[in-house]
Amino acid sequence: MARPALSTIEPRPTTSAVAPTFNTLVDRIRAEYLEQPGLRLTEAQASRLWRLDEPTTRHALTELTGAAFLHRTDDGRYARPSTR
Repeated sequence: MARPALSTIEPRPTTSAVAPTFNTLVDRIRAEYLEQPGLRLTEAQASRLWRLDEPTTRHALTELTGAAFLHRTDDGRYARPSTR
């Protein structure tokens, strides 16, 4: 059986084309908080909402907290500083 010419083979998507980068993920979470003022999520709720594993969720929320975009409330929820 003849092999197809290399020029006719479709390239396979790279990992970065399939999975979002961490920065893209953080931007998506930031957009959710901007689109839904008053959004207050626990880490577990955020993991379910964005279909992420807990370490990735924790890392993203820590990144946004460190940038002062989010803060963690006394009851453990992540919210925008203006929604305390």
